[in-house]
Amino acid sequence: MNILITGLNNYLGKRLALHLADEGYRLSCLVRNEKYFLETTENHPNLSIITGDLVRERYTPTIADDIDVAVYLSQDSAEWGEQYKNLELLSLINFIKQARKSNSQQLIYITRLRAPFIPEVQQILIDSYMTYTIVRISNIIGKGSILMEMMKKISTRLFIFANQRLVKMRAQPIALQDLLTYLNFIILNPAAFNQHFDIGGPDILSYKEMLKAYMKLQKIHRPIIALPSLSNRLSAIFISLSTGVSVPTARAFGENINEDLLCEDNHIHDLFPHECLTFEQAVQVALT
Repeated sequence: MNILITGLNNYLGKRLALHLADEGYRLSCLVRNEKYFLETTENHPNLSIITGDLVRERYTPTIADDIDVAVYLSQDSAEWGEQYKNLELLSLINFIKQARKSNSQQLIYITRLRAPFIPEVQQILIDSYMTYTIVRISNIIGKGSILMEMMKKISTRLFIFANQRLVKMRAQPIALQDLLTYLNFIILNPAAFNQHFDIGGPDILSYKEMLKAYMKLQKIHRPIIALPSLSNRLSAIFISLSTGVSVPTARAFGENINEDLLCEDNHIHDLFPHECLTFEQAVQVALT
């Protein structure tokens, strides 16, 4: 099976590409910078590279016409404004053009929970007359994932300060291996055609509960001090000091997470019953 995939400069993109290559799929990886991609991803006989720009519609070499599935990993960011949203949607539209030319039988669009413009994306996919699947994912627990790296950095502080609002926010983190299993199920599965799935783990936990569970497994003892509600600027400074991310990114993170990040549509579990790892089990796997 031949797969066209783009959006490979994030954590999930690289792991998904290598997972599918290991499963025997032949992947055409559409990337902007071939050198950067090869520096951060191991070589694999089932991976071939296409250098391209979906906004300017330039591709080297030309995309083959025998693609079975096209996978688009969204690069949306909480920091982006209307201009970047329009560029992201234009990028998707041009990717759809290539998928149609390549005779793709399914387009899989993968983004995060609470992605800001899912209705626009869904309308674009409907208007394309392609068979599509939209997948929204929760926080990923895996070696080197953003959530794991943040908990690792935070737990090194002698005192952990956190915005009270953010401490209470709940999410459904999922083990990387479980997420990859679900995505493997979706590929060219008629039961997933023209469907919209939210994928998360079995545990609903606050970020404070996640951090405490992580530190318990690591045998780290640190006080977590919940600060009263602060202005977003002050909150961003504390997040930046705790995690090492930039202040603008921390501010965007705080603005974006204003309610629980929980799966709203869990019917993928009815189509594909799969026992996922608990949060603690997933963390243990990531640590080893």
